[in-house]
Amino acid sequence: MAIVNVVTKWAAGGLLTLVLFGPSAVTAEAKPDTQPQARHEVYPVPPGGTFTFHGRGYGHGHGMSQWGAYGAAKVAHLSANQILHFYYPHTKLATKSTKREIRVLLTAANAPGRGYVEVKPADGLAVTPVGGGDTALLRTKTKKGHRIKAWRLRRDGADVDVQERFGGRWHTVDQVAGGATFTDTDGLIRVFLPGRKVRFRGALTGEIENGVMEAVNTVNLEAYLQGVVPAEMPASWSPAALQAQAVAARTYATRGRANPKAAWFDVYGDTRDQAYGGFASEVTQTTKAIQHTAGEVIVDHAGHAILAQYSSANGGWTLSGGVNYLPSQHDPYDGLVPNDAHAWTTTVTAGRLESAYPSVGTLREIVVSERDGNGLWGGRVAAVSLTGSGGTVQLSGTALQLALGLRSPWFRPTPVPAAPSALQATATGRTVTAKWKPPDSVRGAARVTGYRFRLTPGRHKKLLAASTRTVSVDKLPRGTYTVRVVALSSAGAGPPATVVVKTAHK
Repeated sequence: MAIVNVVTKWAAGGLLTLVLFGPSAVTAEAKPDTQPQARHEVYPVPPGGTFTFHGRGYGHGHGMSQWGAYGAAKVAHLSANQILHFYYPHTKLATKSTKREIRVLLTAANAPGRGYVEVKPADGLAVTPVGGGDTALLRTKTKKGHRIKAWRLRRDGADVDVQERFGGRWHTVDQVAGGATFTDTDGLIRVFLPGRKVRFRGALTGEIENGVMEAVNTVNLEAYLQGVVPAEMPASWSPAALQAQAVAARTYATRGRANPKAAWFDVYGDTRDQAYGGFASEVTQTTKAIQHTAGEVIVDHAGHAILAQYSSANGGWTLSGGVNYLPSQHDPYDGLVPNDAHAWTTTVTAGRLESAYPSVGTLREIVVSERDGNGLWGGRVAAVSLTGSGGTVQLSGTALQLALGLRSPWFRPTPVPAAPSALQATATGRTVTAKWKPPDSVRGAARVTGYRFRLTPGRHKKLLAASTRTVSVDKLPRGTYTVRVVALSSAGAGPPATVVVKTAHK
């Protein structure tokens, strides 16, 4: 899954070598899919009460598009350096030491909520107090031969109990101030997470911070990447894309290491920074990409590791990150490989919007009043309002995106077609014939894919092709009938056109 990076400070660190990126090789002929921005886009609630949203991109859109990197590698045959040069212009590559460590907060362990960190016993498992002291080798069996099922560090006020589990109970064997660190001679710690067990390279520290237990994995940065890259990008993708992802992830981690989130950890082990699956996530192809780019980091003109943001897809246009290496630019590679992150469709009921913003009352319309001007429909939504019986709520496009769980703020509620025009019905004896013309044009409306015809009373229903303009029903009893025709589309059914007609026997 793609990430939303939030670090804002500059990174530091000495450089060993600098390598200029190769030529960008932006050779794709696709033109930006720009379109004049409407002054106001008004989207009334559709007849069925459900909006169809069409959108572009998945994630924040800053920096590298992961699907774009894949398209650049697989279709445009760009190298990793060329991909990085395109997505992070005005930068260089630097090679740093591969012997650096990073401290990762294992949020998956839920140590604050559980109050403890639990690991599986193993030959070579040891524990060391964080405040200093002797390292103790932890046994796998008791003196009476009982097998130890688990070891844990459990919060006990300001102290931490070192406990072993056997015979269905926990037994405290020691107490240390502040916390302790688990290590193992084979370099792997087997951690019990809620509902599962995962191995992590390096060491695992359980310590009391701000009154709660925290779990921190201290691991070699290159080994950390082995659990990040396959969690962020499918290992089956092209080598050049995997190598670009490895460099971007290493750069992001380098910046985080130089600007830690807190005194006791550098980065989160989830998508607040980068997804991190530990040893269980490691895959041969991504490990090769990490090794192929060992130590490579993207730096700015001053030699600092950049904020190497990336997301799943940008929809064809990157979003400015406020610095020269994160520009807003047309991306000819995002979408070269078809995928549902580049372009997507989802439905949202008016009721869902009313529940999210109850002050609106009964929703009447969505009004998009501002876009960023880049790409289809005028680009990402900057300002939008919801108007209903209770009033109007003003929102940013991002706020509405997050409230509705949309993939990005680049979206458009797609109007349904208008009612079929010029509907007429004639009766000839016991036969009713209906004729109509296509709906009048509605700006941005979905294309008509067919028609639904209904004649009442009775069970006279038909689904018709978009090219159909007439339909007949015969052998009808004498009476008065209502003809109803609705235009269908990918955004839903439009309002009906109706007409009344009478039949008579010959």
